[in-house]
Amino acid sequence: MKKHFLSLLDPAHRWITLSFFLAAVILVIASQVIGTTDNLPGLAALLGGMVVFCFALTNPWRNPTTYAIMAGVCLGLIALTFLAIYILSSLHKTQYLSEGMVMGFIGLICLPGIVAGILGAIIWAIRKR
Repeated sequence: MKKHFLSLLDPAHRWITLSFFLAAVILVIASQVIGTTDNLPGLAALLGGMVVFCFALTNPWRNPTTYAIMAGVCLGLIALTFLAIYILSSLHKTQYLSEGMVMGFIGLICLPGIVAGILGAIIWAIRKR
């Protein structure tokens, strides 16, 4: 993992990593300025910013399979989250559930990971040809 994070700041990847990170920060700030409460452009900017942030962290990957695996892992995490919610609600332990944490995890980590994984797999599959 340390090797991956160091490769993000290699001279070959530094410019693209910083560009993606800056674009992600701008989109997230714009979403907060616009507002995300029942506002589709604000939510789209926030999701777009998180997807670009995923690309900032994964830009050294050049294999479409790794992006597909990332999308699958994020989809599995969503399924695992719903399973944990089901188990806790079956046991009547709903005091341990935080709606905001679940929505933040799914909406800000897993969903952008799925979108970035699918887009990365498609882009690198087309570039490999």
